[in-house]
Amino acid sequence: MAKTDLLAIASPGSRALKNAKYERYCRLRASAQPRIPAYREAGWGTSDGENAYSNACRLERRPGVRQRIEYLSHQAEELIAEKRRRIEETLWSMHEADIGDYFETHEIDGKTIELPKRLADIPAEIRKNIEKITIDGRGRSVPQLYSKLAASQELRKMFNIDRIDDRNDLARLSDAELMAQLADTAKQLGVEINLNYSFVQLPPATETSSPPVVETDTIDATEAIVETDKAFGLADTQPEFAGARPIRAARRRS
Repeated sequence: MAKTDLLAIASPGSRALKNAKYERYCRLRASAQPRIPAYREAGWGTSDGENAYSNACRLERRPGVRQRIEYLSHQAEELIAEKRRRIEETLWSMHEADIGDYFETHEIDGKTIELPKRLADIPAEIRKNIEKITIDGRGRSVPQLYSKLAASQELRKMFNIDRIDDRNDLARLSDAELMAQLADTAKQLGVEINLNYSFVQLPPATETSSPPVVETDTIDATEAIVETDKAFGLADTQPEFAGARPIRAARRRS
């Protein structure tokens, strides 16, 4: 294929824009930067947020700007996917590593002994699973591999294996989601219900509102004293004001 053919099928937005501010803005937007801060950081200084937003929207309608943002965003997604793939391969390599690949058998004085291999004799694709090298009492290098448990935990997180499914937890539903579930359940059961938000709305509190009066069967203490004095004939003098204790008359000796 000729070189001119390669240029003819280049993806829209694959070339950098000639205007440095436009290119800077497209890269900021491709990195999920909002319009207003991206517009200001690209070099257009303005304190008016609405003006910056309208100018940014107008800029994205220019030929080549929107295509450049879409191209850079797609490139970022591919880069993230590639990094994820490499991380996953590394974790699987740690998880499946065999310690036997790092030792070799030797016959010494008629005895079979397992000794660690020389680092140069270990293939590069499995040598990266070595976390550190320790020196034993005889001066030999002993490789220590990465933790299989830690690699397994990271893989489970990556694939959401241990994630708790809380879709049926009503405590985590919003009001709208709860209302939708109630309406769907009522429809399945053939029950007509009036769903609104009145059951979650509390009456507004007022400053003049007073606490409810609780009626009891308890007799007022003053009334009890008056009744007692009447029973003993000691209620000759009435109290001078409401709620005062009556003055008891002195008993006369016969």
